[in-house]
Amino acid sequence: MIRTAKNTKNLRLLGVFVVALCAAANALAEVVDNVAGQRIYEQYCASCHGVEGEGVEEKQPEPLIGDRSLKDLIEVIVDTMPEEDPDQVVGDEAKAVAEYIYEAFYSPIAQARNKPPRVELSRLTVRQYQNTITDLLAGFTGASRWDDRRGLSAEYFNSRNFQRDKRLIERMDATVDFDFGEGNPGEKFGKEEFSMKWQGSVIAPDTGEYEFIVHTDNGARLWINDRENALIDAWVRSGSDNEFRATIKLLGGRSYPLRLEFFKFKEKKASIRLLWKPPHREVEIIPERNLTPSGARDTLIVETPFPPDDKSVGYERGTAVSKAWDEATTFAAIEVANKIVAHLREYSGVKQDDSDRDTKLRAFCAKFVERAFRRPLSDAERELYVDRHFNESGDATTAVKRVVLLTLKSPRFLFREVEGTNDSFDVAARLSFTLWDSLPDDVLWQASLRGDLMKPEQVARQAERMVQDPRAKSKLREFLHQWLKLDDFEDLAKDQELYPEFSPELVADLRTSLDLLLEEVIWSEHADFRQLLLSDGLYANNRLAKFYGIEAPDNAPFARVAVDPVERSGVLSHPYMMTGFAYHATSSPIHRGVFLARNLLGRTLKPPKEAVTPIPADLHPDLTTRERIALQTGPPACALCHEMINPLGFSLEHYDAVGRFRKEEGGRPVDASGYYQTISGEKAEFNGARELAEFLAGNTEVHAAFAERLFQYAVKQPVQAFGLGKRDELRNLFVQHEFNINKLLIEIAKVAAFMPPGLVE
Repeated sequence: MIRTAKNTKNLRLLGVFVVALCAAANALAEVVDNVAGQRIYEQYCASCHGVEGEGVEEKQPEPLIGDRSLKDLIEVIVDTMPEEDPDQVVGDEAKAVAEYIYEAFYSPIAQARNKPPRVELSRLTVRQYQNTITDLLAGFTGASRWDDRRGLSAEYFNSRNFQRDKRLIERMDATVDFDFGEGNPGEKFGKEEFSMKWQGSVIAPDTGEYEFIVHTDNGARLWINDRENALIDAWVRSGSDNEFRATIKLLGGRSYPLRLEFFKFKEKKASIRLLWKPPHREVEIIPERNLTPSGARDTLIVETPFPPDDKSVGYERGTAVSKAWDEATTFAAIEVANKIVAHLREYSGVKQDDSDRDTKLRAFCAKFVERAFRRPLSDAERELYVDRHFNESGDATTAVKRVVLLTLKSPRFLFREVEGTNDSFDVAARLSFTLWDSLPDDVLWQASLRGDLMKPEQVARQAERMVQDPRAKSKLREFLHQWLKLDDFEDLAKDQELYPEFSPELVADLRTSLDLLLEEVIWSEHADFRQLLLSDGLYANNRLAKFYGIEAPDNAPFARVAVDPVERSGVLSHPYMMTGFAYHATSSPIHRGVFLARNLLGRTLKPPKEAVTPIPADLHPDLTTRERIALQTGPPACALCHEMINPLGFSLEHYDAVGRFRKEEGGRPVDASGYYQTISGEKAEFNGARELAEFLAGNTEVHAAFAERLFQYAVKQPVQAFGLGKRDELRNLFVQHEFNINKLLIEIAKVAAFMPPGLVE
């Protein structure tokens, strides 16, 4: 056959036509399959799950959303659906309906279509309100800072009146824990009288109520966050009391001025101890790591109680406004106004007899309002919020009080950037709330005034500075607490017949041990997320060492000790975590597996239809915990979720109810083998905590889930609202930055600083 140019052209056209025809046929086939899958869904599934996958209250109330892969859906449908007769939908029909369900409800595109993500207008959360008020007032008095030194500055006097010429010793004391008996601090001191004074600051690790305790047989006074009024005054004692307590609220990640004075006069013995009971802890000597000789300023802390924020979506947010919250903001505004007026000279720098007092107080109020609103005032706003009150009240102090009340009840203060713009002031506020849960500091404010926050690289430079601030470290620490679900570990108690040495003091030590590990990673140069999972170090004091079989000297303080990497692997197998995710007397593979699936891997698990009491160990004494769990969760209704939960939890079966490593249970070897089927359908197998940790540390699902959770916690908004691809983008940047948590936080701040247009509602 001789091929001419015309024939060749016709053949090419015919080829194009055939390709197009095939593509059309394939598309038609997909449509037919999709229609077939929809018909099967309507026939067999809609009665329980709803026509639109919305759920049916009396049957399957949960909507059809989740992260199951198409392969998973096919297997679930073949094995369990419909519930009354699973054999009705199998083979090609199961595949067709699974494809329909995935494309209609489960796929990322479907979820974005069915429930479009949005940036919601939000009020300040409780944490943000407290921090904002504190930093707003610190902007007028100066913020407290501390250096790397630890302990307290101490002065020892050979008199009871702190006479300078009687001062014999100046030094640093790591803690205040002295019992001189019938002796004294040194050879040159008299036996009848001497005195001691400690000064510096106390660093609060967490936000909450702190009980301070002074234990002495002599006279003592303690000041905390108030240089004028003693928190504890036992200078003149009566009776035989030798322990004095008082409680004060402190915000975490900040330092507060501390002064302790002590004297002995004619008493037979002398002793002084300074203790505290922080939130989630037991009474202890205030440790050296929480004391610094660096000075601090008094800090205004709002005492008004607020209702808790909504956490139903997995992170705190301020999208709901209740009557209780509105009342709390009113009472808090009154509290702050009264405190400012009571210390007006300290905050404003204006003396009572200044000739231009009115003018200076107006300037103070104008600055107060603009910092509270996070942007400069227009002339009209200055008239409304400041000048009108000075002109109408006739009394400058009353005017100041009115200005503060009006400002702190204004939506411009209580709500996050109501204008929703991307000007430098909104960018600065989003940046500071993302990293600090507070308003911009002076450096950020000045950058806003210069317009130096309009480019991503300018925001990045500020974020790099801000992420090293203790406020950012404190927020990151609180996030890790939430990520690890430590709030679920309140009031841990164990079977005292099995574990008689397990005490509240041991639980407090366990929490401290975990916190020290978290801080090691947070404050390290590389802040490597993988070290949270892979670290083979454990912080232990003498009490923990004795209980968990670790070698340590008697009365050893907390220190990092090396442990067998086979037996311990970061937070996953930390004894506090293993104790928390366990029952009263036995381990709990289910609790551990749920934690791993939800918090580490980011998988969606529906809550069980009804609570199920675990099978008691004494009911099947010949079975291991693993075998009892397999027996109880074997039915198809349970297997739907437990096929993922159990194999993950089983990999931590080397740890008993108090987190001690074991090789045997009931005389039988522990089986800690497990597996996980990834979203992409691959099966990963592991045996024990170390292999599990190595898998998780390198798993992209874990990386993406961690990045998303940190974004949600920091920004208080869903990451998808800033772009459907932002989650994967942050995950990729996380990997590129070698899993540096601080750099991930900076990338999150860069995303949150610039609001996507048209997404605010």
